[in-house]
Amino acid sequence: MSRQGIVDGGDIIVYIDVEGTPVPIAHQSECSIEHKTNFRERRTKQTNGKERFPDETDTTISVSSLTTFDGFSYMDLRAKQAAKEHVHIKYSLETEETGDKYEEGDFYIESLKRADNEGDDSKMDVTFVQKAEPQVMTK
Repeated sequence: MSRQGIVDGGDIIVYIDVEGTPVPIAHQSECSIEHKTNFRERRTKQTNGKERFPDETDTTISVSSLTTFDGFSYMDLRAKQAAKEHVHIKYSLETEETGDKYEEGDFYIESLKRADNEGDDSKMDVTFVQKAEPQVMTK
């Protein structure tokens, strides 16, 4: 649905497949999503120089202060990264209402960082890169 005024931040939820069922294991408190299109250049007699053509699109998601739900931990994400397995991620621009669009897809864990300061909450920073292009869905 179309919104007016200030756009609130969205939410990213990470899922792990548990016996064929996607189970939410973590969400973020801060994130950035980058969609990048790579281009090919081509020179021909007809183009009078070089032309650029869109090629593949890549999506990278970086999250900070990732918190995990009960029963899951940093080590679960680390195990997925070490095994080179993907995780399923669903992300939206704001709280979903019927008719809102969101994206979801499978991503690999590119980097995983944990920071533990005595007396503070444990925090993680994770960067996910797409396995395949995410799909736009409608709730």
